[in-house]
Amino acid sequence: MDTETRESWSGKLGFVLAAAGSAIGLGNIWKFPYITGMNGGGAFVLVYLGCILLFGLPLMLCEIAIGRKTGRNPYGAFKALQVKRSRMADAIAVLLLLGSLSLAGAGHYGFAAVLFGAALLFLWLGFAAVGLLSLITAMIILSYYAVVGAWIVDYVYRSFSGGLHFTQVSEAAEVFRNYQDTEPGRIALELVIFMTMTAGMIIFGIRKGIERCSKVLMPLLLFLLLAVIVRGVTLPGAREGIRFFLNPDFSKLSTAGVLEALGHAFYSLSLAMGITITYGSYLRKDENIFSTAVWVVALDTAAALLGGLAIFPAVFAMQLAPDAGPGLIFNVLPATFYRIPGGMGWVWAGLFFLMMTIAALTSAAALLESGVTFLMDQFKFRRVPTVLCTYAGITLLGFLTCYSTNHWDNLPGVDRFVRNVFNVRTGSWFDLLDKLTSNWMLPLLGLLTVIFVGWIWGARKAGRELREGTHGFADENLITLLSGFRGEPRYMDSANSGLTVLTLWGLLVRYVAPVIMATIFIQVITA
Repeated sequence: MDTETRESWSGKLGFVLAAAGSAIGLGNIWKFPYITGMNGGGAFVLVYLGCILLFGLPLMLCEIAIGRKTGRNPYGAFKALQVKRSRMADAIAVLLLLGSLSLAGAGHYGFAAVLFGAALLFLWLGFAAVGLLSLITAMIILSYYAVVGAWIVDYVYRSFSGGLHFTQVSEAAEVFRNYQDTEPGRIALELVIFMTMTAGMIIFGIRKGIERCSKVLMPLLLFLLLAVIVRGVTLPGAREGIRFFLNPDFSKLSTAGVLEALGHAFYSLSLAMGITITYGSYLRKDENIFSTAVWVVALDTAAALLGGLAIFPAVFAMQLAPDAGPGLIFNVLPATFYRIPGGMGWVWAGLFFLMMTIAALTSAAALLESGVTFLMDQFKFRRVPTVLCTYAGITLLGFLTCYSTNHWDNLPGVDRFVRNVFNVRTGSWFDLLDKLTSNWMLPLLGLLTVIFVGWIWGARKAGRELREGTHGFADENLITLLSGFRGEPRYMDSANSGLTVLTLWGLLVRYVAPVIMATIFIQVITA
């Protein structure tokens, strides 16, 4: 697929809604509320917002610039921009090798093998390995993310058919546990249904598929979210839930919570998965990357905050625990909705899970599109057969998660492999993949991306791409945090004095983000 004949978004609105749809997924409405509940509420929210501003937005600008500059998939984009192998790529390969040896010595052979494989890819491909690893990570995430989508599809049916009549969390938890343990075939069928809807969103292309669906689904998602919020905050006792969510109490926030906030900032914005680079490759040159990225980040962050307001006021109003973990929406919320006065709890439960289905679909479509674009770019495949083959492969991989969600009885061979190779004694295939991608691969790939943009491609060249379509916005002294600053750093390309938007971005990407992100990643892998 040549860049000359490549599709493009119809305009800024199409890109913003599609990119926001990829970001506003289960990470916002499922994962963000439950990790907020587990980390003390408002203090975690503040740290998360700080991570979004300091790392999320700068990294999103990097990825959009990489995609639009090259008009290629993540692997092709990094390969085109690195020009030639660098000593820094070799140094990173050595560090990854040392990290793998350290993990192997601690008995974590599976994770050591992952780092060892990444090191070999760096030795072979240079920084193009970042693009390839991001695509692999995206496909792994989709394989278990789609299973959560299958659970939600099931709960939409249960809600509207009257199958969620629970007054106690223990009842809801027991039903959900039995559903996972005894009905893997049903989950597999619902996985096929969810993946079929996902493939249907992208099979017609960028404008006629993803963009057209996003323009319908995103406003519908917002409407449903607001409806659930209005009902929740008007319940007696809802004020305590609002206070828990928005009132910071830093005594309840641990170092692990801070690390989780950073990891979730990447997860929530769909960064380091190849999605933003892929979507950016379809962005026209006359579009303003700065304002586009700000809109996407603002919509994503607003959705995360609204997701919390949709859940915590109702949970506290029903006097239930907010720290239920991943089972919050499947165990606590069904009991919460059924207790709502008026006998209409099934309606609110149905609307909530319908909203969750939309959020899951837009994100899953973005993940699947990144793999499809890669195959179309690199091997010149046509869209329809590429979508069908990728859909089939991810669905088959998802069956592993379907049959090993709570335990390994259905897959004893996989059980032995995970316990012996990854040194994991508890959890499931789902837990393993989530830890591997969210805690390891996303922070590592985010770190490598900012290093590439700041030091390999170069902040000056990246800044030129960011200025395309900005009509001088990036050169204006809109941010003057250091009034005494005179002269631009040599990696920027502006004659103005003062700390400009581009200068601030360059400083973050080149110096601040790599140091902090590297420190956090080291703490994660040594924990």
